[in-house]
Amino acid sequence: MHELHHTLRQLYLRARTLQPEGAITVLQLSAGHCGFASGSGAAPASSTLLALGTQLGASLFRHAPPTVQEMEHAIMQVEDSLAPVRPTLAADSQLYCADAEVRALAGHAGVSGDGILWLPTEQLEHTFGRFAEVVQGRPAALERLPVDAEFAATLLIVRELTHHLGFAGIRLLP
Repeated sequence: MHELHHTLRQLYLRARTLQPEGAITVLQLSAGHCGFASGSGAAPASSTLLALGTQLGASLFRHAPPTVQEMEHAIMQVEDSLAPVRPTLAADSQLYCADAEVRALAGHAGVSGDGILWLPTEQLEHTFGRFAEVVQGRPAALERLPVDAEFAATLLIVRELTHHLGFAGIRLLP
């Protein structure tokens, strides 16, 4: 647990070098955890770890793509898990992430490149809508989206946190 908080702090310091002023929040999404560090200063004012990660898909999604009922259940679970985090985050902060899975998600949303990338919430919402069409029966090949549980969980978690925690998007660090 201490190691995860240390990793969050390092990610925060890395993002702080890119944005020396203003509030920032960093996200670390792994198989078993979702971590946040947030603040306006040189060091994060808060650090939060949730037992919510991409392996959520393996426990909730029995089908590929998930069924409508599986997605609805997962959405409720993710929303409930994220709700207590909102008060711990610095107001009006910019969200940063360096996770490979989230960068891959950005590629499926049409955002790709080698440097720092910007994935706006609107583009993420559009990608979630495309995935919802696949869940409702549209052939996945038409949308060119993966249908595995890990991708579904990553998309769901990132969409819900940007949507419900009020971020305009995510800056993806290389």
